[in-house]
Order: sequence, then C-alpha cells, then structure tokens
Amino acid sequence: MQLPEVPNVRHRMVSANGTVLHLAEAGDDTAPVVLLLHGFPQHWYMWRDVIGPLAETRHVIALDFRGFGWSEAPRHGYSTATRMRDVLAVLDELDVARADIVGHDWGALIGFLLARDHPERVDRLVALSMVHLWPMQRHLAPAVWRWWVTALLEWPGIGPWVLRNRPQVTRWLLTRDSPREWSDSVLSSYTSVAAEPARAKAGQRLHMGMIRDLPRLLLGRRKIAFGTPTLLIGGQQDALIPPAVLTVPPKHRDMVTLRTIPGGHYLVEENPDQITALILGHLHAPSLKIVQGQRREAAG
Repeated sequence: MQLPEVPNVRHRMVSANGTVLHLAEAGDDTAPVVLLLHGFPQHWYMWRDVIGPLAETRHVIALDFRGFGWSEAPRHGYSTATRMRDVLAVLDELDVARADIVGHDWGALIGFLLARDHPERVDRLVALSMVHLWPMQRHLAPAVWRWWVTALLEWPGIGPWVLRNRPQVTRWLLTRDSPREWSDSVLSSYTSVAAEPARAKAGQRLHMGMIRDLPRLLLGRRKIAFGTPTLLIGGQQDALIPPAVLTVPPKHRDMVTLRTIPGGHYLVEENPDQITALILGHLHAPSLKIVQGQRREAAG
C-alpha cells in the first residue's frame, strides 16, 4: 500500500505494546506534542489539511491505530483498553511525558479515556464527532438506533467480507451525511486500505470490541474527576451522533466546551479550515484547571 504524500510530513514505525505502529509526523521535534487519533474507517491521512497549521507551533504526531493505515494488523488487541495502552506505549517510546490530543470518532473516545484515567499525560483534548463519557440517557436512548450501521461490520466473516468486497458500503458510511462532494482519490485512500484482508478483519474486531465496551463506558457509574480542558465538536447533520447526544451535564461544563458546526460525521474532511481554527483556538487559549477543588485561570 503506497503512502499518500503530504508536504513536510515524515513517516516512521514504532514498536509499542507488542505491535508495530505507523506515525506521520511534522513540525519541530522539540516543540510541544499534539497527538492526532483517527476514527473508522480512516487513518492518519484524514488529518492532512490540519497537520501543516498545527506544525507551525507543535510537534505533530498522527498515529495509525493497530490494524489501520500502515500499522501492523495483529489478530488480537482491538479492545478499548488495549488501544489506549498502545497510545501510552507510543508516548513512552517517544519519551513524551504530556501531549495535547485531538481525536475523531473512536479516536476521540480513546482521547476522553486517556484524559480521565491518565490526566498526567494529557494537557488538552479536542474530541470530534463522539459521545462524551457522561451522556444524558434521555438524549442517548433515542439515538441508539442510529448505530445500526455497525451491524454490517461487527460479525466475524460478514464484517471482513463487506469491507473487502463491498467498497461502496465504506464509501456510503463516509459520505452519507456529508454536505460536500468527496473526491474519488480521497475515498479510495480509505476504502482500499480498509479492504486489505488483515485490515478488514481488524475493522470487524474493532467493532465487536466496541459493542462489548461501549455500554460500560457510556452508562457506567464510575465517578472519576475530569480536569482536562476539552473542546467537543459535533456536526449539526451528523447521522451517527446528533447534537442532542453531545449535551454536556452541568457539572462538567467548567472543563468541557461544546461547539456544533455545519457538517456530518466526518467534519475534518468536510470543513478542515474551521476545524483547524477551532483546534488552534483551544490549544492556545487560557483554560480552567481544577486545583484542590478550586478553579483558577491558567495561561495556555
């Protein structure tokens, strides 16, 4: 599989948590790190229009999760917990103590969990097109039916077959709620990689793992403090995650700011300029941090 070319982006492979993962990097290696985490069925290339502006002030690292893009696709390791350990292992391998994280879709969920469970590793978080960790059930329950599309991908045998042999399904998932036209080259950059046999199996295993993990993650009663300044961005026409589901409970609004903008589920592809501006604004703005139960202003 040939890597797409993006100006000033360099590539390397890193051994982490028992597998080999691909990284696309840009910017000064000594600058603060911003880690970009993709969703399904994409890979590092989804960030191509965001990387350049971020690299002006940050060391940008766009990770391909195991089984996606140009990372290895082992038979095991697609649970949420393992994927989170993969990210921590990459940061350890690169000797990065703390990073800003920008995630989309399932990558945003990993970002939320890292910020909650390992707050010492995350400075700020931008989460795109994903439910946060404290959904209001009155908003979540009416939206669950929207996730029926994952049934096409969850089951052994069926899921990999769909990804390998029906690229039109993958194209439909990407474009069904998009207000703009996607180029064939961009669509092919995702469908061709997702159709590779080992990655098709990885896509199925990821969704089966999420089916097991997501109810506990979203409906659990774990009361863990959340002190990471977070910008949550949703698409007003998102067919999977409607804006109502993103409503932030009052007790978390000091730390989590919600913005909804025109667009569907794949906002980075649909409106990269606005997404880039929002990311930069959040990473550089003053933020509220929790210190011994008190709020104080902290320079960004």
